[in-house]
Amino acid sequence: MFFYKPSEGELQARLGWFVQLRWVFLLVLTLLIFFAMKAFHIKVPLIPIIVIAVVVLLYNCGFYLLHRVFFSQHTPTPQELRIEANLQIGFDLLALVFLVYFSGGIENPFIYFAVFHMIMGSILLTGLDIWYQAIVSILLVCILIVLSWSGIISHYRMEGFAPRELWQSMPFLVAVITSFAATMLITVYMTNSISRSLHRRGKDLFDLTLQLEKKSIQLEEANQELIRQQNLLIQSEKLASLGNLSAGIAHELNSPLTGILNFAHFIKEGCPDQEQVQNDIDIVIRETERCKKIIKGLLDFARQSQPEKKCDDITSVLNKTVNLVVHHKDFRNIELIKHAPGYLPKILFDADQIQQVFMNLIVNAQQAMPDGGRLEISTTYHEEKRVLDIVFEDTGCGIGEGELQKIFDPFYTTKDMGTGLGLSISLGIIENHGGKLIVQSRKDAGAVFVVRLPVQ
Repeated sequence: MFFYKPSEGELQARLGWFVQLRWVFLLVLTLLIFFAMKAFHIKVPLIPIIVIAVVVLLYNCGFYLLHRVFFSQHTPTPQELRIEANLQIGFDLLALVFLVYFSGGIENPFIYFAVFHMIMGSILLTGLDIWYQAIVSILLVCILIVLSWSGIISHYRMEGFAPRELWQSMPFLVAVITSFAATMLITVYMTNSISRSLHRRGKDLFDLTLQLEKKSIQLEEANQELIRQQNLLIQSEKLASLGNLSAGIAHELNSPLTGILNFAHFIKEGCPDQEQVQNDIDIVIRETERCKKIIKGLLDFARQSQPEKKCDDITSVLNKTVNLVVHHKDFRNIELIKHAPGYLPKILFDADQIQQVFMNLIVNAQQAMPDGGRLEISTTYHEEKRVLDIVFEDTGCGIGEGELQKIFDPFYTTKDMGTGLGLSISLGIIENHGGKLIVQSRKDAGAVFVVRLPVQ
């Protein structure tokens, strides 16, 4: 059989609510007795009823302090909550039996307050506990009737409410006991069934909510991936068109620039004694070489080809790249830290192209830290995703939010002497390898570039 089991927090809240309800019961009891005595002139033994009310008041204060003081400092366990629930129901049943006894016995229709009590108990107790309480309440009423009818204990009557002959009628006593027992058991069965049904519906609703939240997250992820793929498609089309245009322009400009550079050197060699001419020619040579550097970048950008992949160790390529720059004068004030696990799987990649990407990212990090800083390079293998991450994290000037959207655009640069093609070329290389180039950064908070390559 399935039994509804509320959570610890839910059960604790219900027990506190039951304590509050008991204050209302004491108030209603006082008003009923006062109304019965004044309006209908019914006589009841006040002293025992007052004693019962005081006892209920005392143990209710105890449960109130338990919730307000002890449970506020100590989280109750499910077993402690179960014991408290059984104690509350048990004490109330005893108080109800004594109240019925001193206010007329089973001649008193208030005996059916036990039914209401079973309904409230079904809210608190779970499983077989509420059935045990129902059986105990039936036994207590039967014991009360047998002891009173046999004369072992005194029988208190409510004068002016029920005729004296009822107590002497055996059919009446049997009918009351039978109807009381049947009513109690049916009540427990129905309330338990309703609780199970509500719990099932609540659980189904909760599961449905979780599924909707999961679907919403999946849709959001799919939407983000769609936007990313759309941006990549736009970027690829832009790069392809720009590559064709760049190749043509580069070839057209390369020849005249070479001629200008050669004639500038001839003039420089022909006028060794003219200082002003030498200074002017040096400017021409420097700017022409800068133009040729831009042209070379354009050609490299236009010549992006499909990688010639071979199965190799990415760590060796990374170490080779780092060794090329670590002793350079620009890296003297930079602390370069490498983190690499003992084992990394070999992957398919073009060593020359990947080395070019690593070199671009390392040089960019160095240029973002002109006054020195720290560059951490780490490699991580995510076995569940079958990807290899090479992370470049620097403590440089960072990248503003507006610039993050543009850093992969060709010719976009924030450097005085930059061409704005390094990251565009790197992005194309990584995408040709089926990977991703991810960047995370904030202004004045450093930057993190992640080269993510698939492990096949």
